Amino acid sequence: MVWTASLLALGSPPANPISLGIVTHAERAHIDEAAASEGSTVYEGDRLSTESGGLMHINGPALRLQLDALSILTLRQTASLQTDVVAELASGTLVFSVSPTGNFHIVADDATIRPMTNVPAVGHIRVVNPRELRIYAQRGALEFSYRGESEAIPEGAAYRVILDPDTPAPSASEPDHRGKERTKNHVTFVLSAIGIAGGVGIPLLAHEFESPDKPGRHHHKQH
Repeated sequence: MVWTASLLALGSPPANPISLGIVTHAERAHIDEAAASEGSTVYEGDRLSTESGGLMHINGPALRLQLDALSILTLRQTASLQTDVVAELASGTLVFSVSPTGNFHIVADDATIRPMTNVPAVGHIRVVNPRELRIYAQRGALEFSYRGESEAIPEGAAYRVILDPDTPAPSASEPDHRGKERTKNHVTFVLSAIGIAGGVGIPLLAHEFESPDKPGRHHHKQH
């Protein structure tokens, strides 16, 4: 019958989307192609972006995120037993705050950054270009991993990360200090300690951003 063929062509209805958080603040920000506003729901697979001068805050279970201007981020949820939330940062700067109960990691330039211990963590990640990152562990240590190699970033430290340093890379826009290179036959990345001001931008007020279990509040950068 005609109506039966039509139903078969349409296929099964999509599964219920998974909500990963709520937008608590939005300026010149978008969820996919739509303008984001306070109270918008962020679902698994949504592409979040900000324009020049834009800003977006998202609150989720045991997690807070801030997407700074000119940034692109996609949120996903893994199918593992721990049900990790994965933030895929394509460009720009992400500030995150995760509680001890949160399972969360960031993927940027094919590298992975995650909190190391079951304590509250606050971190800043900036994608400079496809081969360079800035990472600041504002609270709690972070683990950086790339192509099977890992390195700890201690609390309070900011690092410049160059991926695949044996290949010619774009010229650096900021100087290095106290460079630390991995002593292996094939160097997959180089971590260089830098000052916080040269890391990923001015840090947020820690006492305002490090408690993702509290109700949403607007957060402001220091001036």
